[in-house]
Amino acid sequence: MSKTKLSIALGLLLYCSSVSANSQNLAESLMKLRADVERLDTAIVEEKESYRASIRSLMRQKDDLASVASREELQIKQTRQDLDKVRKEITEASKNSQGLKPLILTALETLSANVNASIPFKIKARIADLDKIKEQVQNDLVTPQKGLALTWNSYTDSIRITKENGLFKQTITLGGEDRLVEIARIGTMMLLFKTPDNEVGYAHKDAEAYSYVKVQNKEEKEQILSLFDAFKKQIRTGYFTLPNAILTMETN
Repeated sequence: MSKTKLSIALGLLLYCSSVSANSQNLAESLMKLRADVERLDTAIVEEKESYRASIRSLMRQKDDLASVASREELQIKQTRQDLDKVRKEITEASKNSQGLKPLILTALETLSANVNASIPFKIKARIADLDKIKEQVQNDLVTPQKGLALTWNSYTDSIRITKENGLFKQTITLGGEDRLVEIARIGTMMLLFKTPDNEVGYAHKDAEAYSYVKVQNKEEKEQILSLFDAFKKQIRTGYFTLPNAILTMETN
């Protein structure tokens, strides 16, 4: 009888030990599951916040682009109004060729002011071309009709630049040094550069003047290099992801 009781007692002890071990394992599993759930909850919250931040960033960029597009339309409208004004004045003065001269010079001064206030794209060369026309008209080196045609072409070129995308060569001041770089111009909205050693960046305007900013972020550098590669392959339209390098521009 005592042996039977001892066997039962040992059996119960072993069973209790087994149950206790299983309970401990279950408790540890539950704790691990809770920790996993908490980590997933945290990851979900962070992902949602990241998504919201991305949406906010895209909305800001959308607003920036809409603002720039509005300014571009205003710039084109202003230039066309200047052309219409010149056209009307020319109609009045057309009976007297010499009467065209002051009108042409005024039109050239207006265009020069607009060029100086616009994006830093070949400013010196464009102003030099306008100054050459002024000099020719002032010194009667060309007829008023010829000066008018040259001035008209300069205005149409100014409008064309607002719509044109392309690659160009230009000397810019970077890090206090003048450097010849490749320029990717997107209308008058963005001006991106690439140096011979693949440094990239964009034109930026502060309260006083334009300057050139190097891009250090790897992802943004790859985005700009991809744009240059596309432009070299004559791909000038399509969807491109780029840093927010939108230029603001004053108009007269």
